[in-house]
Order: sequence, then C-alpha cells, then structure tokens
Amino acid sequence: MERKVTPLSWQTDIINQANRTSIGADIILFDNFTLVGAPAFNFPFKFDMLFLVVCTKGNAIGTVDFQPYNLSAPFAIIVRPNQILHYEHISEDFAGYCLVLSHRFAPELLPLIDKQAALSAAIQENPYAQLDRESMPFVKKYFFMLKKIMAMADNPCRLEMVKHLTMLFFYMAYPFFQKHLDATKQTRQGFLVEQFTSLVRENYRHERDAAFYADKLNLTPKYLSQVLKSATGKSASDWIDDFVMLEAKALLKSTNMTIQQICYELNFPTQSFFGKYFKRRVGVSPKMYREGNL
Repeated sequence: MERKVTPLSWQTDIINQANRTSIGADIILFDNFTLVGAPAFNFPFKFDMLFLVVCTKGNAIGTVDFQPYNLSAPFAIIVRPNQILHYEHISEDFAGYCLVLSHRFAPELLPLIDKQAALSAAIQENPYAQLDRESMPFVKKYFFMLKKIMAMADNPCRLEMVKHLTMLFFYMAYPFFQKHLDATKQTRQGFLVEQFTSLVRENYRHERDAAFYADKLNLTPKYLSQVLKSATGKSASDWIDDFVMLEAKALLKSTNMTIQQICYELNFPTQSFFGKYFKRRVGVSPKMYREGNL
C-alpha cells in the first residue's frame, strides 16, 4: 500500500521561516531555526525526510520513536525518514540550526551512514546527543560552509559536496551519540530494555503479544515485564501499546491515509476494533483525534 505524506502545517511552520537557504525542495538549511509557536509540533509527527536540528540556545523535552530526551543547549537531534518526533516542551528562547533533506535526497546520504555500522547504530538507536561547548566552533563552521556550498548554483558538484560535508558532521558528532548509547547499556537491566525496545520498534505493527518478545529474548513474559516495570515503570504490554498508539497518532496527523488504511497498516482485524482500541487509550475516536489538536 502506498503511503502518501500530506504537506500539512509542519511544512509551513518550517519552510516559511526566515534565514532559509535551499537547493530546490530537496535540501533546506535554516540559520536561525525555532519551533516556538509552531502548532504542528504539539503532537507526534512522522517525517518522510531526514531532519537534523542543532540547538544552540534553550532546551527541549520530547521523544524520537519513544526514546525520551530532556536536553539543554548545545545538543543535536537526528530524525531519520519514518521516525516519529514529538516535542513535549520547547523553551521560549529555543534557537539553532536545522537541515532538512527530502525523501529524494536523503537516500543519497543514508547508505553512506549505514556503511559505517557503529555510526549507523549510534544514530538509529540513540537519535539525540548532548554536545559540548568545545564542539560548537566546528558546528558553526559546518553550517557556514554548507550555506556557502548550497549557494554555488553554477557548480555541478554541489550536491555531492553537501552529501560528503554532511557525512563529516556525522563523523564529528558520532562520539556524542555513542557516549549516551553506551551509558544506557551499562547495566543488565539497561541492556535488556534496549534490546526489548529495539525488537518492539521492528515488530509492533504485526506483533502485539508480550510473549513474542519474551521468546525472542529467551525470557518468560512474566520476568520480562518485571524487569521492564522495575527499570521503566511500564510493563511489556504497556510499551507495545505505546508504540502502536504513537504510530497511529502520527499517521492520523501527518499523512492523508484513511482510517481504514491506517487500520490495515497497523494490522488490526477491523476498523471497528482499531477504533475501540484507540478510544480506550486516548479517550476519543481516531476521527476526532485527526480533526482536533489533542
């Protein structure tokens, strides 16, 4: 089934900002980026692009594919295509840089990232990183050079230059992403939580039984839920339901898929069953959620 992403308000909120440099609609750079007052980001949103934000001032709280963050400047967030971003709080003084790579250009860059297994895993499993003040001169030079290259309209190699310069940024940022990832795996519980959530992220559209994940981890469902409850405050079933609901909310808000299509996408037997499942957890029907700003 083809999934179409509608040009909803998040694109208006981003693209209409000042200090914008672009190469068509494929690469867009913002020098003074802010999300304050952007209503589209008040709920989970699924992107069809690669979205890189470096915050130089302020703080933000939220999740990327249910991986929570609470960060103060300087920090970086990388949202890959089909990941779900949710800002729960953005400070009034939030500012920084933003690079948007469309679904047409991102596939040019992502294979280069994925060839570097450690780099790819660090960004995929931990899509945000706390930077340090010593790294900021490099970050500023990167965006300065990127802007200059994007303005070279007569240079037939500028797309390649953008691609490889952006890889240089990822190489620079890699230790910061890896540092947090390593910290989450230092304990047995932390390692198990990371393994479980990774499995859920890969399978929740088709597998909503905790026993499936326990079997993959060679554990009993009871023990798995006990560990998760102790480490995170949520059982295995709670985690699975949360992933399903995050995807459902994002699809309702950021695509023009019908509710019936979303029902099939998430492997529900009927639209009625999906509607009851959604309302029991959110308090309103899928249709009401799509039409409102809940």
